[in-house]
Amino acid sequence: MDLSVIRVTDWLRLISAKKIRGGAPRLCISLWHEFVKPPYGGGNQFMLALENAFRRQGIVCVRNMLCPLVDVHICNSAFFNTARFEKASRRFPVKMIHRIDGPICLYRGHSIEEDEKIHALNARYAAATVYQSNYCLRKSEELGFQAIAPGVIYNAVNGDIFNDRNRVPFSGNRKIRLISSSWSDNPRKGGPLLRWLDRHLDWSRFEYTFVGRVQERFENIRHIPPQDSASLADQLRSHDIYIAASRHDPCSNALLEALACGLPALFRNDGGHPELVGKGGLPFRDERDILDQLDRLAQEYQSFQRLISIRNMDDIAQQYINLARQIANY
Repeated sequence: MDLSVIRVTDWLRLISAKKIRGGAPRLCISLWHEFVKPPYGGGNQFMLALENAFRRQGIVCVRNMLCPLVDVHICNSAFFNTARFEKASRRFPVKMIHRIDGPICLYRGHSIEEDEKIHALNARYAAATVYQSNYCLRKSEELGFQAIAPGVIYNAVNGDIFNDRNRVPFSGNRKIRLISSSWSDNPRKGGPLLRWLDRHLDWSRFEYTFVGRVQERFENIRHIPPQDSASLADQLRSHDIYIAASRHDPCSNALLEALACGLPALFRNDGGHPELVGKGGLPFRDERDILDQLDRLAQEYQSFQRLISIRNMDDIAQQYINLARQIANY
């Protein structure tokens, strides 16, 4: 839709949605993101889950729309049509919550130009900034970026899909089932370490599944293509331990999905992983200690599984709603 021309039917639909009989009008939030049907990346998964949570909580939620009836815009990094947003913003006032991950130059291994573009948008339009982890905030500031009113709200997943109901119980009488997943095949997602594990794991004791895209080729690890959310959740619930091998990952949605499905995690002690896992798993540095840490996690499996603590999507959505009401004086 051309945002410079909003159809009468769109106006009437929004006006009707915002009304509450005998009370104040409902808060209207526009989510700015290039939405894609799953399977796709973690940011897309989170935005879909956030949209569902907003609607459950009575928020009027639209996609990529800028008009006076919208109270607050939540813009996902620069992963939306920024030119269209900037064009429409010349006509209507903007109150923007800016979600920032990264720094992209670290987790993708690209130049700093994308991060500069994101923070330039932030400086022009943001009323408040949401970083997805303390790591993300700290590293951005170390690179010299000063966002508008920065804070941290972690991501969460759709609990109707990613949960531990009917998961396959852990058993010491069979091989221990390991799993990793990634939409991106960037080597920084951990492909080289998985290839090392493919060569060095004790395959009489373990089996391993990788779900998603990866540049490496494996001899022992079972590789299956990207799955839709329901199928991925079923895969996770049939495994025992999740291995998060990515580098500089600010707030891994794949890791959150695994934790929500009841899998303790063996995670690279890097990025936002330690903040997400807490005591529900063990960290490793690299090839020098990963096998020892995996052995300990397997031996004390139930203890670590009991310590998994996940954030509820409705609670995360409420944090965004509270921030939106604050900046909109709603």
